[in-house]
Amino acid sequence: MNSKKKKAVLILFILTIILLILLVRFIYHRMRYAVTDAVFVKTDRMIYLSFPKISGRIKNLYKNEGDYVKAGEVVAELDCRDYDARVKQLENILKASKEKTEGIGIEKDWLVGDIKYRYEKALKDREQLKAELQSLRDQRFAVEAQLKLAEKDLERFKKLFDENLVSKRDLENAETQVQILRNTKSSLVSKENSISKKIEALDKEIDLILNEKKKVSQLDRVISESLSTIESIEAQLEEAKIYQNYCKLKAPIDGHIAKKFHSEGDVVSPGDPIYAIVDPKEIYILVLLEENKMKGVKRGCIANIKLDAYPNEKFEGMVEEILPATAAEFALVPRDISAGEFTKLAQRVPVKIKVTKGNIKLLRVGLGGEVEIKREDQ
Repeated sequence: MNSKKKKAVLILFILTIILLILLVRFIYHRMRYAVTDAVFVKTDRMIYLSFPKISGRIKNLYKNEGDYVKAGEVVAELDCRDYDARVKQLENILKASKEKTEGIGIEKDWLVGDIKYRYEKALKDREQLKAELQSLRDQRFAVEAQLKLAEKDLERFKKLFDENLVSKRDLENAETQVQILRNTKSSLVSKENSISKKIEALDKEIDLILNEKKKVSQLDRVISESLSTIESIEAQLEEAKIYQNYCKLKAPIDGHIAKKFHSEGDVVSPGDPIYAIVDPKEIYILVLLEENKMKGVKRGCIANIKLDAYPNEKFEGMVEEILPATAAEFALVPRDISAGEFTKLAQRVPVKIKVTKGNIKLLRVGLGGEVEIKREDQ
């Protein structure tokens, strides 16, 4: 029995020593760390997504609560058949207007080239005809001079023939020479008249060609008006595409869907919230630390964070801010201390902790857990 009692006393002694060690470690830990389970995952930035400027029926909702989204990802879409039809209509009108304007431009370019070719050719032909006309006139003047001499010779031969000084053959030769020259002159005059008429015809053709330049000016005006119309249609099309793009709701940031406010088929107006997104970078840990644990807790203190939802995950943070008012100051029913009667309770001071290590994507607003804040030496 004595041996058994000794063993029991020894075991009791050892257990007592272990408990004392654990108690000392616990007290030492509490002296070095401010520990609390009044812990909440919070954010000061909750982004509400809504369709801007347009209303309609929700066609698709691509995300559910808790889903992770990337910036620029389409999360919802309205039924935008009317906007699609408007864009298609304006695209067809724009295409037809451009084709029409292009056709008018081709017609104008062809007309300008044709006018230039015909005008230059008419001027060249007229100059050639004028030169030919001048040559015929010079020939006619020479023939007229010869004709005058021949007619004088004929008069002289007639007198000489009457006086029997020349033979009839000589007279006939003189008459033949005069007739040849007269026929030559007549032929030259006829050619001159023909060429003059051709020149007059070319002058009229040149006038017509110059008048056709007015048509070019008219085509320029039509093209200018068409270009103005095209600019107007392009502006309308750009606006229609903007409204068409409004039918797709895109996430502005990377984050998690915190709340879905509507279902597919709902009719929404501009500004109606569709989703609420939480930015993981803006999430922090809010600790309501008892006032009697504030000793040594300052900005920059290291904090170990454990969340009930992720018992195997480790998070580390840093005290970012100690708020200047206790949580009781913002309670829905604040205490009435005007009568001087109240129960003394340890007030809780809100402390914001920024998460510096750990899988931030796992954090969800509203989660709870436990935090150990390492006190700084006083």
